[in-house]
Amino acid sequence: MKKLVLTFALSAAAVAGAAVSPVQTLWKAGDNGIKIYRIPALCTAPNGDLVAACDARTNHGGDLNTCQPINITIRRSSDNGKTWTAPKNSYTWTWTDVEKWAGSDPSLIVDNEAKKIFLFYNVWECKHNYGVYQFWVQESSDNGKTWSKPRDISKDIAFDAWPFGKRQNQGGFIFITSGSGIQTKDGTLLHTLVHVGDGNALFGSTDHGKTWKAIGTPVKCGDECKVVELNDGTWMINSRWRGGGRQIHVSKDRGQTWESRYDNTLRDPQCNAQIMRVGKTLLFSNCNSGGRNNLYLRASLDDGQTWNEGISICPQGAAYSDITITKDKQVGILYEGAGYATIDFVTVPLADVKASLGK
Repeated sequence: MKKLVLTFALSAAAVAGAAVSPVQTLWKAGDNGIKIYRIPALCTAPNGDLVAACDARTNHGGDLNTCQPINITIRRSSDNGKTWTAPKNSYTWTWTDVEKWAGSDPSLIVDNEAKKIFLFYNVWECKHNYGVYQFWVQESSDNGKTWSKPRDISKDIAFDAWPFGKRQNQGGFIFITSGSGIQTKDGTLLHTLVHVGDGNALFGSTDHGKTWKAIGTPVKCGDECKVVELNDGTWMINSRWRGGGRQIHVSKDRGQTWESRYDNTLRDPQCNAQIMRVGKTLLFSNCNSGGRNNLYLRASLDDGQTWNEGISICPQGAAYSDITITKDKQVGILYEGAGYATIDFVTVPLADVKASLGK
């Protein structure tokens, strides 16, 4: 397997004394004829390899609805992020005078029981301007080396309460959140949907990805969001929202009913973030700021009721992020850096993150 050894740049967080590795830039604007790379997703494969994904936005930084060629590009690492394979599309969508398809906003779920990775993203047909985000999935049984043909699961995971199939200007702006979903203690694969202006919802699979379905009921107030299973089995959605903090929804009955609160201690500029559980510890990465910069990694020992001050990852120009645990017990962080000019990767020792809880 051919690998590329990347040039390291000293991170500002490392200068400040935090236990953050030097920054590796995995994608940079202009590389391979791509105008900009956006929307990171990261996971640890069943064999311990790292799999990183993002949008390759060909012409400009606009989203799917701006009608441009967008594909999902993948890189892998077998040595905890020290070296990475060359970028490769999970699938190259058709873009001709006859057909114009694009895929955006990657997200990953690892099924450690079935030894598979599922890659989700939103798809848009531009030629006829359908104006509806569709939901597609690919899967890998070889730790991200190869991917199945994309499969449309749009109707499978649609909620009756949401007007799926309607154009965005008719209130139908629904999409899968980028980043990472989860596998719960009982093996359920779980992920999040957003209905812009209306709220959040869950979908998932109980048969290792053979079928996908809507789960529970939608909940009001929320934008791009992530789900996590708490220590007692409660499901919690953590969502970007207005007001400078985060919207929190919790369900003790697998998404049938919800209790919601607003957490203004998690300072946030309405930007996609990532939350995950490691043992009894919750980890959370987001822009701890009034703008899209100052990326932080924080931790909680009480299921997100309180958070530590955290570790600075990227003081300037950061935005979306995703996190995973590497096989050598580091927290791997993939994020948009340098004002959307790069997709960068760093690691922080998990032991240092946990130690910071006592400070």
